[in-house]
Amino acid sequence: MTKPLTPDHVPALNQLLALRMHWLTENSLPLRGESSNLMQLVRLPEPGMVPVGMWDGKRLVAALAVQSAAPMAGWTLDERQEPSWVLSLAHTLPREPGVGAILVSGLCDYAARKSDPPVWIRCAVRPSALAKYLEEACGWIKVREVSSPYGDSHHLLQRPPRLAEHATLTVRAEGGPA
Repeated sequence: MTKPLTPDHVPALNQLLALRMHWLTENSLPLRGESSNLMQLVRLPEPGMVPVGMWDGKRLVAALAVQSAAPMAGWTLDERQEPSWVLSLAHTLPREPGVGAILVSGLCDYAARKSDPPVWIRCAVRPSALAKYLEEACGWIKVREVSSPYGDSHHLLQRPPRLAEHATLTVRAEGGPA
């Protein structure tokens, strides 16, 4: 089930983030500040930015932030004017294949059922291997790769909201992510 994260969920989020950071270290992958940003968002909510978690029973298996806003860096003016949900700060439980795909599929379904759905659900990721995985395994469409002001590149991806009519309901939304 997916639902907005609240300060009551800090212990579960802390456990998810610790497992994720341990996995990144084990695999010699870079650690970035997204985990502390997500934790801060859960503790001190920001208007228009909703931290969302996906639960398997009592275990938090994925968490991210959803914002109903125009994406900024790298997106064209025309793209920024399209109603969008921007996903960021995503973390999934390591060694749990498909969790991210299920979470995003549930969010796409939820967005499609809104009375005024966004045109796109968008995100930007740094590692090209992650961008490739999101395209091939999770159904994201790569829009372009852009240089960042920090010298690395970002891969801009998007998915349209889409009803998951033929899927078994594995993700149940409580409340609204955006």
